[in-house]
Amino acid sequence: MQASATVAPVDLQDAHPLELIPFFRRWPAGFWRDVIYTFIWNTLLALVFAGIAMLFVQRAPLSRVLWLNFVFAQCVGYTIHVLFAFALAAVPREHRSGGWKRPLFYCAVPIVGVVVGFWIGATVLGMGGYRFDVFSPRNVLAIVFTSLLISGLMLALFLPRERAAKAEAQVAREQARVAAAEREAALAQMQALAAQVEPHFLYNTLAHVETLIDAEPALAKRMLARLSTLLRASAKGANGVATLGAELEHTRAYLDILAMRMGPRLAWTVDVPDRLLGARVPPSVVQPLVENAVKHGLEPRVEGGTIRVSAREDGGALAIEVADTGAGFGVAQAPLGGSTGLGLTGLKARLAALYGGAASLSIAENRPSGVRVTVRLPLAPGDRP
Repeated sequence: MQASATVAPVDLQDAHPLELIPFFRRWPAGFWRDVIYTFIWNTLLALVFAGIAMLFVQRAPLSRVLWLNFVFAQCVGYTIHVLFAFALAAVPREHRSGGWKRPLFYCAVPIVGVVVGFWIGATVLGMGGYRFDVFSPRNVLAIVFTSLLISGLMLALFLPRERAAKAEAQVAREQARVAAAEREAALAQMQALAAQVEPHFLYNTLAHVETLIDAEPALAKRMLARLSTLLRASAKGANGVATLGAELEHTRAYLDILAMRMGPRLAWTVDVPDRLLGARVPPSVVQPLVENAVKHGLEPRVEGGTIRVSAREDGGALAIEVADTGAGFGVAQAPLGGSTGLGLTGLKARLAALYGGAASLSIAENRPSGVRVTVRLPLAPGDRP
């Protein structure tokens, strides 16, 4: 009955750099996605460095510059990709998070990757002499500076997004906590209502029994028996574990007592398949519908009317319906003294707190007269016929 809300922890430390672009956040992380993302990221960097080379460094043919930068970018990028895959698996999160550990980790790995990647790229391109130039103090210093610059820029871009994501997760956790508290409160209220019989109803029933003891002792005895059944059913509902069958037992006892009090002004039927009697429902979900039908439908009419309680399985949901042939919409109330004060509005709010949008309560006109109220509840997999 109760749904639990969980919020996944937010951590962007291991996110791919390409996810800085919102478009690339659409797909979940995975091996091939990250391989493709790395290729795209490397190609973008190759274009940037090729543009810088053409503007400030050399005047070589554009195709040659693009090719050299593309090969070096792919070798460096995939080397860093592989090093990060091993480092993230080998180094515990607590050893690369917080304080100075995080920038050190996310700068050291790219520096090593750039040096090794350049060496691999020079080998692939047949630039044997350049392989050793990479390790010259001047080139190492340039590599370290460039790597630190890029890593710092990426951290500066990732950190605000990570903080925003953590704030959103905190809000989601708080909303889930509030929703869970509302569900607990709604269930507690329905349990409390199920555990009690409205005092006026109890007093009126006992007073009616007293008047029948001498004149119609058999009827008085039957009314006391049904009242005892009603009280036992109410006590069972207090534990919060209710089935449709138990709710109907409670409702039948209630309607029996009302029928003995109202006489021919009240007739009622219950039409529920046996296979649905074990379906789990919140406590005190049927009786408020019946009370509403009596109070607002039958009691205002001198001749009374009929109440029909039914239930069916409808598209994976349990549809509980209470229809009356009473006064219908827009008639003044004439309470019988049997209402618990749980109106349809309150029931609807409690169902929303328990089930969210999965439950509903609707009211419609019943032909030829009266009102039809339908409650739809989600059926648990084990409850479905």
